[in-house]
Amino acid sequence: MRAALRRLRRLAGRVRRRLLRPLGLLFFPYRLWRALFRLWLATIRAQPDRRRAMRRLLEVYADAVAEMDRGAIDYDGGVHAKHRLTRYHDFFVERVRPGERVLDVGCHKGELAYDLAQRAGAVVVALDLSPWALDFARRRFPHPRVTYIQADALTYRPAEPVDVAVLSNVLEHLDRRVELLRRLHEQAGARRLLVRVPVLARDWTVPLRQELGLPYFSDPTHKVEYDPELLRTELAAAGWEMGEPLLLWGEIWVEARLPG
Repeated sequence: MRAALRRLRRLAGRVRRRLLRPLGLLFFPYRLWRALFRLWLATIRAQPDRRRAMRRLLEVYADAVAEMDRGAIDYDGGVHAKHRLTRYHDFFVERVRPGERVLDVGCHKGELAYDLAQRAGAVVVALDLSPWALDFARRRFPHPRVTYIQADALTYRPAEPVDVAVLSNVLEHLDRRVELLRRLHEQAGARRLLVRVPVLARDWTVPLRQELGLPYFSDPTHKVEYDPELLRTELAAAGWEMGEPLLLWGEIWVEARLPG
């Protein structure tokens, strides 16, 4: 039932976009509405209550960033442009050897799972809870060495132990992070982890949002955002030793290993 509702919502979204596009060109010419939008922003900024003005400007900024993210996905035909522009798959691909068994936790649309198989020569089991994301992955990123499975990583036990577990922008969405990290070696057999998480202190608007009582994570679905020491602490609590962190593009990238 939920899957059917999701399909109906996506269909309604496509119909809405097709109907609104010609209407937008006719009734909402870009140059006019951009000028009005900038005037509206100046009006917000000019109000005497500076705290309220700043809060509202930051709320509009967050709305614009969310739409830019959606636009970046449309721009590259369903895959966020950051995959191509930042080449972040390279970190993972360069640290996986041909023939290694990889568990890609929270694979979403399958972009990274595909590259791990195609470029690194790995055998990949890619997990996600989202049926629509897995449907997309199977259509867009099929590969003979990638198996897409709908499963919860906390309870999933692979048929064979894996060599490496990959968590690319996954931990920040979870409450039971240490439990998952522990189960990846106790239950899935992983000896190495490759992890990517968002940095909390990514720019000056974060402390300003905190000061103004606004949500300050980069995504409203995040439970946590990181600095290297917090990530090291969580990994250590699950029995992992964290390597030297790489900070790039507002994110932390690390390889972790079991001691000994």
